Amino acid sequence: MSTLVVKDLFVDYVSKKSVTHALQGFSAVFSSGINVIIGPSGSGKSTLLQTILGLLNYEGTVEFDHKNLDRTAPKDRNFAFVSQEYQLYPMYTVFDNIAFPLKIMGASKEEIKSRVYAIAERTELSVCLGRKPRQLSGGQQQRVAIARALVRNPVVCLFDEPFSNCDLKTREKARGWTKNILQEQGCIGIYVTHDFKEALLLADRIFVVNDGKKILEGTPTEVYDSPLPLIREMKEASAV
Repeated sequence: MSTLVVKDLFVDYVSKKSVTHALQGFSAVFSSGINVIIGPSGSGKSTLLQTILGLLNYEGTVEFDHKNLDRTAPKDRNFAFVSQEYQLYPMYTVFDNIAFPLKIMGASKEEIKSRVYAIAERTELSVCLGRKPRQLSGGQQQRVAIARALVRNPVVCLFDEPFSNCDLKTREKARGWTKNILQEQGCIGIYVTHDFKEALLLADRIFVVNDGKKILEGTPTEVYDSPLPLIREMKEASAV
């Protein structure tokens, strides 16, 4: 089983007037499956994802399967990222949007066709492959973004509230097939959300973050049963 280990991560945002300590000694071990990061706004969730991707300067260590990645460029990490913004290429068809990372990798036309068709079927996009993003609903566009991230079989896939712009029915379906695909690929999924109910439904393991620090880690049941005041507040906000 693959693991992603982050040790003693410190990240500061420095402006002319102030210094914000976004991560303060964050450490965790993420395994295959879906690891949900939850916490209040400004707690460091998105900063953690950007640090793992290698997009921010940081102190500490990021390791994948015992290999130190601190000097590995983002493009060489084989990590995928999905945000709540679709970030699709408007001039490309759905097929070409999904195929884009495979083309960058130099995959053959046959492999590209096979893998795009397979992931499109899993994400219910088969009938949309010839369309442009402007011809899709918001939920369909988000599915294209997720299919594009997963089509190249990344070792780690990072999700920053990817379904926040989707309606409830679409969100429930998307969570289901995203989790199934990650399990089949053996990928490490790290999923940021502020929705406590979504965390409980989706996670294999939950990491609760506040003020740039990990304050709790456990299974959904263990986190739900925690007496921490922050957990009680999140329960009340999500009505669970």
